[in-house]
Amino acid sequence: MKTWAPIALVTIVVASLAVFAIPRAEGVALSGYFTDDDGTLFENDIDALAFADITRGCNPPANTHFCPDGTVNRGSMAAFLRRALDLPSTSTDYFVDDNNSIFEADINAIAAAGITRGCNPPTNNRYCPDSAVNRGSMAAFLKRALGLPNSNTNYFVDDNGSIFEADINAIAAAGITRGCNPPTNNRYCPGDPVRRGNMAAFLTRALSLPIPILEIPVGRHSAFQCSKDGVRCSLTVDLSAGRAYRVQEGVFQVTPASSAESAQLNSSNTSFAMIVDGSSLSLNELSQITAGGVTARRWRRDLSFSSGTHTLIGVWRWNGTVIQTNTLTIRASG
Repeated sequence: MKTWAPIALVTIVVASLAVFAIPRAEGVALSGYFTDDDGTLFENDIDALAFADITRGCNPPANTHFCPDGTVNRGSMAAFLRRALDLPSTSTDYFVDDNNSIFEADINAIAAAGITRGCNPPTNNRYCPDSAVNRGSMAAFLKRALGLPNSNTNYFVDDNGSIFEADINAIAAAGITRGCNPPTNNRYCPGDPVRRGNMAAFLTRALSLPIPILEIPVGRHSAFQCSKDGVRCSLTVDLSAGRAYRVQEGVFQVTPASSAESAQLNSSNTSFAMIVDGSSLSLNELSQITAGGVTARRWRRDLSFSSGTHTLIGVWRWNGTVIQTNTLTIRASG
């Protein structure tokens, strides 16, 4: 055997044992892309938008916040839609009131695509970039952006006579909205402002965006506290209850390897095991890979946690010998 080590989701390095050499402060939060949406109703949708590069945050340049309770204005709505649909820029200046706006290029792009017609009909030479977007106008934006057909079904009781009624029924038929008064959901609340969290849900459903799965750092994280020999480590992790997380870990050895070393790597006694709240979990072994001068065996499991405190233990064995045991205290909230 030339070397062994736990491996992480995408990083395979010979020096990975160094992570366990120096104890660090305990505790890490799995916040996804932003720190101010943890445990909120829209956290998954917000992460989906960030993963798709449709949102970059609300506090540049750090962009650690999404501001889920903030109101969406028409300028930022243009930016969301332009990125979501990958719309080209245009040299045409459609409106007189967006000069010097940071969203001017986005506004002109969605105007060129026929998604907006302005805010002062019938003239429509103004866009009103700083005005709040309400749920009715959001429906109109999405119907035009996605080319949705009309629906003969009247889904809600509170939009009769609204200029956006056809748009609202169209996005309801497409499964983009479910109403505003769960669980009954017979109301749409067309005049209510659209919050950034709501907008994330609208766009995630409209575009069928995948929800990114966060990795739980069972094998590699600078905040681990370890025993002097580096074999037993611990970490406290704060995360949101109910959402999907991924553990992907394994062992590797430097290549080329002798036949005896290869046999040890491929032995059934060389493995990664995971125990949650005292129960061993089955793991899916992935295809073996060779890259960067190492050959790796990897195991994966997706899991979620109910609200409360849980214990997750990762155990690595090489040819029958336990070479690493990491214990995570999972604090799930929400």
